[in-house]
Amino acid sequence: EEVAVTGQATGVERRNLANAVVAVSAQDLAQAPPAADFQQQLAGRVPGAIIQANNGAPGGGIQVQLGGTNTILGDFHPLYVVDGVVVSDAEIGSNIGVIDANVSNSEDNSPNRLADLNPDDIANIEVLNGASAAAIYGSKAANGVIIITTKRGRVGRPQFNLTQRMGFSEASHLLGLRRFASEADAQAAFGPSTATYWDPNTYIDYEKLLAGNKPPSYETDLSMSGGTDNTRYYVSGLVKRDGGIVTNTGYRKQALRLNIDQTIGDRLKVSVGLNPIHSTNQRGVTNNDNYSVSYWMALPTTPTFIDIRQNPDGTFPDNPFGNSNVLQTAALMQNNEEVYRVIGSANVNWDMVHSGPHLLQFKLDGGIDYFNQGDVVYSPPQLQYEPADGLPGTISDANATSRYMNLNGNLVHTYSPNDNLQATTSIGLQYEDRWQNVTRQVNQDLVPDQSTITAGTLPQLYQNRSLTRDFGFFAQEQVILGQRLNLTAALRGDQSSNNADPNQMFYYPKAAVSYRIPMGGGVLNEVKFRAAYGQSGNEPLYEQKFSELTAESIAGLHTFAVSTTVVDPNLHPERHKEIETGIDAQLFGQRASLSATFKHKTISDLLVQQALPPSTGFARRIFNGAAMETNAGLGSLTLMPILKRNAQWRFQTTFTLTRTKVTYLPVAPFNVGGFGTSLGEFRIVQGYSPTAFWGNDTVSVAGDPRCLAVQQNCGVGDRFVTVLGDATPDFRMGFTNDIRVGKFSFYALLDWQQGGKVDNLTGWLYDLYGNSADFAAPCTAATCQPGETLGQWRLRIYPSRTSRIWLENATFLKARELTVSYNLGDLAKHLISDARSAQVSLSARNLFTLTGYSGMDPEVSDFGSQAITRNIDIAPYPPSRSFWFSLSVGF
Repeated sequence: EEVAVTGQATGVERRNLANAVVAVSAQDLAQAPPAADFQQQLAGRVPGAIIQANNGAPGGGIQVQLGGTNTILGDFHPLYVVDGVVVSDAEIGSNIGVIDANVSNSEDNSPNRLADLNPDDIANIEVLNGASAAAIYGSKAANGVIIITTKRGRVGRPQFNLTQRMGFSEASHLLGLRRFASEADAQAAFGPSTATYWDPNTYIDYEKLLAGNKPPSYETDLSMSGGTDNTRYYVSGLVKRDGGIVTNTGYRKQALRLNIDQTIGDRLKVSVGLNPIHSTNQRGVTNNDNYSVSYWMALPTTPTFIDIRQNPDGTFPDNPFGNSNVLQTAALMQNNEEVYRVIGSANVNWDMVHSGPHLLQFKLDGGIDYFNQGDVVYSPPQLQYEPADGLPGTISDANATSRYMNLNGNLVHTYSPNDNLQATTSIGLQYEDRWQNVTRQVNQDLVPDQSTITAGTLPQLYQNRSLTRDFGFFAQEQVILGQRLNLTAALRGDQSSNNADPNQMFYYPKAAVSYRIPMGGGVLNEVKFRAAYGQSGNEPLYEQKFSELTAESIAGLHTFAVSTTVVDPNLHPERHKEIETGIDAQLFGQRASLSATFKHKTISDLLVQQALPPSTGFARRIFNGAAMETNAGLGSLTLMPILKRNAQWRFQTTFTLTRTKVTYLPVAPFNVGGFGTSLGEFRIVQGYSPTAFWGNDTVSVAGDPRCLAVQQNCGVGDRFVTVLGDATPDFRMGFTNDIRVGKFSFYALLDWQQGGKVDNLTGWLYDLYGNSADFAAPCTAATCQPGETLGQWRLRIYPSRTSRIWLENATFLKARELTVSYNLGDLAKHLISDARSAQVSLSARNLFTLTGYSGMDPEVSDFGSQAITRNIDIAPYPPSRSFWFSLSVGF
C-alpha cells in the first residue's frame, strides 16, 4: 500500500503503478555509513541507473545516468527534487587549470553539489526513469527524476537519535613504481644523466609516500522529532570529516535541518523546511594536465632511486627528471573549496471541498536553493614548475553563486464513491528560475609567501553569468477500477527562455495502463501487467542560445569579439519518446517479488554541432537535427528465504542493460572527447553507439572487413581507424543481502559490472618514461620480438600500430557496503535509562574490488560527469576503502 509519486501533487499505491518506479528507503541508506555523496549508495540498488564515482577523492564526484545516453550536447543531469524544491547538482571547476594548463574545467576533478545533502535526513528516494516522469516534469524529465523526501516529525513526546561514527580510509589499489635492477636499465629509461643520481641501494616508493596515509574520519549525527496533533517537528545536526588518503586532501561538512508541519483547523496544512549547509574540501591536483603538475602525471618521471624528500630546513630538492617534485607540490600547493548553502522549502495543502465522495485540494509547494562556492588555487613561487613560464607563483580566487527557485500550484480533485472506483483529476502550473554567476580572478608573478590576489603583476579577470526562466503546466487524469485496473493520461506543456523563441510552448503527452490479477495462494500470488507511453524533452543549455561576446582592447579602445559559435534561430528542446512495458509478480505467499521492464526510446531533434567554412566568420553551428534510439532491459528480484521470529534473510538483485545507437546524423561525424584516434577518442557517427571507442588498428589479414568499411587501402600492415570497444557495459547487477539472527545482523551490497572498456592512459604515461612496475617483465605475447620486455613491446605497437593495448576490460565486482551489527537491547536501558534502542556496528565501504583491469580502478572518468560516458583513466585520485565503528542510540 506504499504510495508512489505519479504527478507533482498526486500518488498511487505501488501495487497499482503503471510504471517502473524505484524506491529507496531511509532503512536502506542506513545499512552502512554514508558515502561521500549519497548517490553512491544508490549504486546496485536502482535498476536502470548507472552510478559511478569518477575518482576516489573525498567530497564526491559522481556520474549518474538513468536510462543510458540521453543527449550529445544537451543537459545530461537527472532532475533532483528535495521536498518539492528543484535543487542544483552543479559541478563548478576550481580553475586548477591555471597551473596545470587544462583547457577545460571538466577535468578539474570537481565534486557535485548533491554531496552537500545529509543522507541521514532522507526518508525516501523515488527514482522516475522515462515515461513515468514525462507528465510530471516535461522538458526536465529527459534524464530522469530523483525525488527526495526528508524526514518529518511524528506525534508524541520528543525522541532523540544519536549516531556516532569513527573510522579511517586507506588506499585500496595503487599502481606501483618500477624497481630498477641496474644502472643500464635506469639510463635506458631516464637518459645518460642518470649516472649522476644512480644509487642501487635507494628505493623510495613515492606513490605510498603520497597516498599511503590512513587519515581518521568521523561523523556525528543528532536528530530530534516529536509534536502534537497540530504541530510536528524534526530537527537534525551533522558534523562530518572525511580524511583523504593523499597528503593535504580531505572533506568536512556541517549541516542543520529544521522541518515543521503545522495543521490549521481541519482543512489546512502547512509544512516548511530549512537546511543550511557548510562544507570545505581540499582536492589536491589529480587528473590530466599539460605541465606534469598533477600527481600521477608527475610520478612517471620520478624514479625510485633518487631522493626528493623534504630537507631538514623545510625546502625540497628539484626532481632532475621531471617538471615537478610531487611531494613538494602536495605539501605546498593549495586547491581548497568552501561552500555555504541553504535549501528552503514550503508546502501548503488546503482541502477546499470535502463532501461525500468528492475531495478538492489546492496544493502549493516550492522553495529556493542558494549556494556560494569559493575556490582558492595557490601555487607558491618556490614550487619547481613555477619559474618555467617566467612568472613564478600563481593564484586563482574563484567565486560561484547559484540560485534555483521554483513554485508549483496544483488543483487535485478525487472522486471515490466506493472501493471499486477512484478517479483523480489534477491540473497545475510551475514556474522555475535558475541563475548562476561565476567569477574568477587570477594573478601571476607573486611576491614570495604572499597568497593574496593582489600580490602579483599580471592580473586577469573572468566572469560568466546565466539566467534561465521556465514556465509549464500539466493536466492528468487517473482512474483506478476495482483496485485492479489503472488508467492514466496526462499532458505537459513547457516554455523556456533557453529556447530560441521563449514564448513557444512545447507539449509532452503520456498514457499508461496496468492491470493487477490476484491469484490466491501457491507459487504465484499476484501478477500485474503494465504499459506506458510518454514524451519528455531536454531544453538547450543557456550558452547554446547565444553567440557570446568577449571583451577585448584594441589600441586602448574597448571592443567586443564575437565567439566562433553561431546558433540556429530555431533552437528548441530535444524530444524523447518512450514505450515502456513490464510485468510485476508476487510469489510464494508474497515472500518474493519479481519486476521486469523493457524500454524502447527514440530521441529526435538532438542538439549537434556542424563545422563551418572559414568564409562564414564562424567555426561551428549548433542546431537540432540528429536522432538516437535506446533499448533497455531492467529487472529486480526480492526474496525472503527465511522469515521467522528470530531469523530473517532478505535477498535482492537488480539488473540493468542498455544499448544506444545514433540513428541519424545530418552532419559529418565529430568528436566529443578523448585524445585522438592514436590514444582513443569518442566520435558521433551514424549507426554506432555514442559511447564507442574509436582508435587505430592494423590490418593483420588481407581483406579485413573492418578496414574496408572505413577506407580502401587495406593491405596487411596498413593502419586504419575503427571501433575498438564501448564504454557502456554489457550489463550491470547489484546483490543485496540483509540477514538478521537474534540481535545480530549482517548486511552486504555487491555491485557487478560486466564488460565495457576503459582507456588506461595512465598506464601508457608510465610506459613512456620506462617507469611502469611491470616494464621489465618478459614479453610473452605472440607479436613480441626476441629479448623484448613487456613495456618495450607495448611502446612499440601502441599507439603506432594499435590503440588496443591500453584499452582494457572494465569488468568488476565491488563490495560496496558490508556491515555487521549487534542490537544492545535491554543492555542499552541499563546504560541509558531512557534509551529506546541502541546498536553497535562494524562496517566497510569498498572493501574489495575484483577486476582484471591493470589501472587503479575501472570506475573512472577523467572528464567527470558528462553527457557521453567517457571512461578515460588519466592520473586520477586513487580509490580507497574505509572502515567504520558506529554507535546509534535512540532515547
